[in-house]
Amino acid sequence: MLFRRGGRNDDRRRRVLNDTLAASASAGQLGPWQWGGAAVASPAARRSQNYGDAEFLDQQPRPTDLVPSRLISFLVLFALGAGAIVALVALHGHKPRLAQWTGQPQAAAFDLTARGSLATWFSSILLAVAALTALIVYGVRRFKADDYRGHYRVWLWAAACWLLLSIDTTAGLHQAFAAVMVALTGARLLGDGSIWWVIAYGFLLGGIGTRLLADMRSCRLSTATLILGLASFAVAVAGQFGWIELPEDLDPAIAVRGSVLAGNLLVLMAMGLHARHVVLDAKGLLPQKPQIDEDAEDEIGARVRTAGLAGGTSLTVHPPHGLPAPTPAILSASQPVSAPSMFTPVSSVPTSPSTSALGGGWPNGQVSRRLTKQEKRALRERLERMRQERRARAG
Repeated sequence: MLFRRGGRNDDRRRRVLNDTLAASASAGQLGPWQWGGAAVASPAARRSQNYGDAEFLDQQPRPTDLVPSRLISFLVLFALGAGAIVALVALHGHKPRLAQWTGQPQAAAFDLTARGSLATWFSSILLAVAALTALIVYGVRRFKADDYRGHYRVWLWAAACWLLLSIDTTAGLHQAFAAVMVALTGARLLGDGSIWWVIAYGFLLGGIGTRLLADMRSCRLSTATLILGLASFAVAVAGQFGWIELPEDLDPAIAVRGSVLAGNLLVLMAMGLHARHVVLDAKGLLPQKPQIDEDAEDEIGARVRTAGLAGGTSLTVHPPHGLPAPTPAILSASQPVSAPSMFTPVSSVPTSPSTSALGGGWPNGQVSRRLTKQEKRALRERLERMRQERRARAG
């Protein structure tokens, strides 16, 4: 007897079982239970002096309740985010006038390129919320029934990636990384060595983004939004290094930082849209895909077995593609040959020199195989014509 080997799937089954047991224990269904060798009272038996039995906790919103369920909500959020980006760009354009009003010569708070500006804060907030949304997707996605290989773990990597980008937006980790790589290798490659962080971010976003797109393909809207976000990042990098030509009247800082802000907003929208998709899918509110009827072939086989062949009619069965063409022959009903079933090997059908449509052209007229799709289609079409002919004669 062969026993099933343990592996990653066993860990996932045990984790799901532990989550189920923990949920049952929190509901007071298990009574006193053991934990670490000591008996612990049921959570339902505990009572707080300040909050009572704390039944109101069951009515508190869950993380999935924070995900909007209507697309119009995402449209409104995207419009608000886009309006904020436009406002930040406009403030950057009027920076000299704002410097006079505020008394600060540089007006760093309204500078898109300054580290402590409003644009930096807004960009960091967008990426941080995107990381939290990816964690919400992970919390739902890990319970998908057919994910036996654990592809849901990519959402943890995505959350870590967006969080790293959020920290880098305010702390400037990419500049420190480029300086360290230049000191270690002694090569600047291009310019001041900033290409080092471009290579690192290219591998990071390329690897995680590819896995995310593969997992998000069930929702085309979130997939397209994520592609647009990654494309905005690529445009920002190309504009910063001068790989694309910008209009002369356009400030490069506005083009680069505006693309980064747009990319961050699109990434957040992609995470939110896919969170909405998985939540609706978990609740069974998405349109179900039509399933292939596995009994269709059984029904067709039963019709072939019970229909038989009418008197004086013939049935021609063509060979499958890729095999030598058989000698032309017709299966006649005048011979005592029963109608073959698509689930019956052809070798079980008696053949003769005049009835070799199924075996003619092959050695001894015997082929141990099941009927092909072309043969099944020919049987169905022939039986349908025979049925119509019988109706016509009876009428």
